[in-house]
Amino acid sequence: ALEGSDTAASNPLIYHLAQEMLLELQALNPNEISINRFGVVDAKFYGDPSLPPIALLAHMDTSGACSGKDVKARIVKYDGTPVKLQEGMYLSEKEFPFLKESLGHEIIVTDGNTLLGGDDKAGMAIIMEALEDIIKNNVNHRTFEIIFTTDEEIGLDAKHISREIVTSEYGYTIDGGDYRFVSIESFSAYSMEVEVKGRSIHPGYSKDKMVNASNVLIRFHQALPEFLRPEHTDQKEPFYHLSNIQSCEDHAKGDYIIRSFEDAQALQLIELAKLTARRINDDIGYEAITLHFENQYHNMKVELDKHPEIQKEYEGVYAKLGIPFMYEAIRGGTTGSQLSFMGLPTPNLGTGDYNMHGRYEYVDLDQMKVMVSVVRELMLA
Repeated sequence: ALEGSDTAASNPLIYHLAQEMLLELQALNPNEISINRFGVVDAKFYGDPSLPPIALLAHMDTSGACSGKDVKARIVKYDGTPVKLQEGMYLSEKEFPFLKESLGHEIIVTDGNTLLGGDDKAGMAIIMEALEDIIKNNVNHRTFEIIFTTDEEIGLDAKHISREIVTSEYGYTIDGGDYRFVSIESFSAYSMEVEVKGRSIHPGYSKDKMVNASNVLIRFHQALPEFLRPEHTDQKEPFYHLSNIQSCEDHAKGDYIIRSFEDAQALQLIELAKLTARRINDDIGYEAITLHFENQYHNMKVELDKHPEIQKEYEGVYAKLGIPFMYEAIRGGTTGSQLSFMGLPTPNLGTGDYNMHGRYEYVDLDQMKVMVSVVRELMLA
């Protein structure tokens, strides 16, 4: 996914993958199949009408935080010793303690130059594996639809989905993280754009005249609480995150995201940012800083709590298969963060993909196989 792109799907390359997935799904004889101008693929398979129809979703795009070009993936049997990705670069339990959960498992790793793309190709593979097993073995199933989305990584995927086309009563995203995690909570999310208008004067003659926009942006950033940044927060703590800067003496722009599990708390952070800008402007003597905010998504728990029948369903599946699970509040968002407020309540299930968005990403194949059985059972439930 490419932030700031002006194409329908932010990365035109995603259309190639969408066409490939369209062909793979068509080969399984869905009752309905479509692809929209954003590259979103939707395939419906009719089944037992006495059961509520569900959607199973995964996203085709990958993060732009690390290169995804020319990925060289390989499978290794993890024996507890550090896995060499390239010279001087190792995947080890010292840096990533949860790797010990994969002892004796097959894991997919990179060559250390790119991300792996398991977020969310692992989810796609899990869904397709479960689907092929059901269709090719002619197993009785409920009505379900498979939806592969675009631009999840930049928060636009739900906007590319039409609720009129998606006919399911509820859904599940299969998207990243520990395979034992079920997520019914996400951040409430806002973006904040900080614009600074400076006063550029020749630096040799600027005493008491210049207002350096870059310095004003730095001042604003440093005035926000230092320990409310991602590198200092965990669990349900909120944060401000500066993701991009463009600046010179005359003007500067900073792009932030604001995250909290409570919408009221997120709004408090917004008010604090406004107060900070106002005080700096007063000190400078004119409105140097202007702020622009936009809501991105809300904590999906607000909607999911209204549908205990969904919780009963997935808890029953995990119990039937003898798979322990735990709840994780996602320090991020999923497609379900928006879909749940569009009338499609959608919790998230893990995939066995770890260290997403970076060169140390790996996927546990054994855990993926467990999730195939979970998704398959949901299709039958």
